[in-house]
Amino acid sequence: MANGNAYKNQFSAEDIINKLFQKGLMDENNTGFLQTLIDNSLIYNENVPFWSEAFLVEGQEYPANLADSKINPAWTVRSFQTRMTPMADAMAPLSEVSQLDNEDYEERTGSIYQYGKGLYQTSMGKIELQAKLRALNIQDQTILGGYVKSVADAIKSQNSRLSNLAAQTLSKGGAYSNVGQGFDGVRAIQSSYIPSSNFKNAGTKVWSASDCDIPTQIEEIIKAIKTEKGLADDFQFMLDIPIATVKNVLLKNAKVIAEVNRYLRLEAPDKVIIVTAGASGIDTDVITMGQLVAYSRSTLSKIPPIHVVAEKQSYQGFETTPVNVSGWEANKVVLRPIGYAGVVAHAQPNDIAMYQSGELNDSVSVNIAKAQGFLYVVNKTVNNGMFKSYHIDVIGRYAPVLNQIQNHIVIDIATADA
Repeated sequence: MANGNAYKNQFSAEDIINKLFQKGLMDENNTGFLQTLIDNSLIYNENVPFWSEAFLVEGQEYPANLADSKINPAWTVRSFQTRMTPMADAMAPLSEVSQLDNEDYEERTGSIYQYGKGLYQTSMGKIELQAKLRALNIQDQTILGGYVKSVADAIKSQNSRLSNLAAQTLSKGGAYSNVGQGFDGVRAIQSSYIPSSNFKNAGTKVWSASDCDIPTQIEEIIKAIKTEKGLADDFQFMLDIPIATVKNVLLKNAKVIAEVNRYLRLEAPDKVIIVTAGASGIDTDVITMGQLVAYSRSTLSKIPPIHVVAEKQSYQGFETTPVNVSGWEANKVVLRPIGYAGVVAHAQPNDIAMYQSGELNDSVSVNIAKAQGFLYVVNKTVNNGMFKSYHIDVIGRYAPVLNQIQNHIVIDIATADA
């Protein structure tokens, strides 16, 4: 651990135990000992979670409704219909001004479901850990580090769930489900809410066809969408494409390869280029993902900027071995306005509201901290027969929500136009 020595001389083994098990990783001023450990010592085994590439955490938190705990809080999003703004009209002085029509908008709502992951420790486990810490004279931070990593894994578990939901939301036009992905006694199901006309086919040919002109078909789809929705010619889209589709389809497509080579020729003035029948000495049959992305973001590109989608999660149901899954719908790419696709709507979990209601049993001790702006880290000490048990739960109530629904387009690359 990078900052293991930061705690070496501050706390005895008993102090560590008290903070881990009795104080809920909080000091007397409710300052997060856990948060300090995570901030200073934690190394996540992942990069930025996928969901944060396309969604921002919403500023407001919806309240819990303890009057009817079976009803989930609901999110609401309003999406204005974009339009081309007409030129101003010539008018006589002191005459009536012709009026613009009010912009129309559509409203969508959905439920905010709750998700959780926890850790469990017994009194015997506490005593064993205390003995190990004493034997190590608190010089070795491995035990403490392992404890913190376990908490971090619970947070990572939440990020994995949200990333899975975010990938589904993007590629299914707002729809998602947790069914078949872990213990799903509680089913979190959201239907699609983008306009049905926003689901498009691949174009003249499926993208995997050897003679498919992918760049031109994308151009044609965008042109048709702008006409259909009255968007300006300079309206900017981006493409979300799963990494498998990039590798197995785009990088092998002859027209894509030709376009990237055209970009490389024109963007490589320092190289000697001998042009013969439209080809050059630097043309290549193999292009890289980096070259493709660079081409898509250049002024020479026929296609919008590409955002490569790389997301994968694992779940463990009743099987003993975790199973790898992906939230992204197979054979789908997404065309959407440049920028974030939506927000993470979040609400206070009913559990947190109950912990703070004053109705806790006197034998139960609870301390609460917050992570990432929408997750709650809860430390509980509860009775376990004659002894105690110690729980750390990470609970969140959240939903990824699209807020560009009018111009969020899902393209089925495996289905050609009729």
